[in-house]
Amino acid sequence: MVYTVLFPKWWFRVQLTHAPSEKQPQRGSTTLLEQIKTTCPTLADPEKAFYIPSWVMPNGDMQTIYLYTQHFKPAGCPVKFEREIFVFADGGKAAVDWALPRRDANPHSPLIILIPGIAGCSFDYYSRSFIKCFQQQQSYGHQVVVLHSRGVNGVELTTPIAFHGGMTEDLREFVQHIARTRPSAPLVG
Repeated sequence: MVYTVLFPKWWFRVQLTHAPSEKQPQRGSTTLLEQIKTTCPTLADPEKAFYIPSWVMPNGDMQTIYLYTQHFKPAGCPVKFEREIFVFADGGKAAVDWALPRRDANPHSPLIILIPGIAGCSFDYYSRSFIKCFQQQQSYGHQVVVLHSRGVNGVELTTPIAFHGGMTEDLREFVQHIARTRPSAPLVG
């Protein structure tokens, strides 16, 4: 690769970070983190964990353009959702799409909160592909929920505060809400 000569290897480093928690999703006697370390050992080894993109698509912009021009399949990955409107403490609103089937009956089901890109949504191909992948892993019993940015995806912007990439307050408030309403569910992310 041309840019491996131009840039140091650490520039492309990927790091597996895991918050310690008493609530780990289990598959038999193996936690999800142990499963990832076993099946993807390069993620756990800082010396091997790096990603060098193709020279044809060296950045996220090019990869996104490629996705939408070559691989976007609207019906290729069907996922059904149940939509809720989450109201923040300041009165702002955001769409929350729960992937069906919902697993609310089991309070111990691991919960994955998916946050699409700034212009993304739960109906994007990459979001649906990600969700479908977890739905196929039935032995973990994951529940996937997509938290959209406030005031987008058909939800009215009710406050003068719009989303931007550095704003983490909405995610923090939603996670606190989930922790109150589903205290036994491990959060996976």
